[in-house]
Amino acid sequence: MDINKLWQLATPILENNDFGVSHTQRVFEIAKQNFPVKPELQDLTYASIILHDIGGCTIKDQYEKGPQIATQLLKQLNCPDTFIKQVCQIIATHHDHPDNPSEPFLALYDADKLVMFTPQEYPYYNAREGFDWNKIVSLIYSKKGQELAKSWLAQRQKEQR
Repeated sequence: MDINKLWQLATPILENNDFGVSHTQRVFEIAKQNFPVKPELQDLTYASIILHDIGGCTIKDQYEKGPQIATQLLKQLNCPDTFIKQVCQIIATHHDHPDNPSEPFLALYDADKLVMFTPQEYPYYNAREGFDWNKIVSLIYSKKGQELAKSWLAQRQKEQR
């Protein structure tokens, strides 16, 4: 699959979201740098990451509209129906916390949590009344992801002083 073409197709739609396409780019880079997946799962993982918020700003829109939009975009790239179904399943559940997540789901989920600790997104979440950073850390599946989250959180808090 042509990942660059998928980025081109998705970018104008993602620009309508709260953090724009830059959120998705940050999640993508965090996942690639920290959560490598088997070569045969890369297309599924990367497509799921690029399209995870394609439905809009709210979880409801992401779950309800996301799979339909993702299907349209992936069909333009001549992706097989089984592949499209797998991507849509991940999109429609990417905020859930299943007991045994697939490797592509795990890479997206942990990277999508870690992005909250970046300099670009931390202020948004930290400004929310009673936001619980420790809860976010505890939701991250991988030990590496939890360690990064703790490190980045300490860094953000230090920068605020």
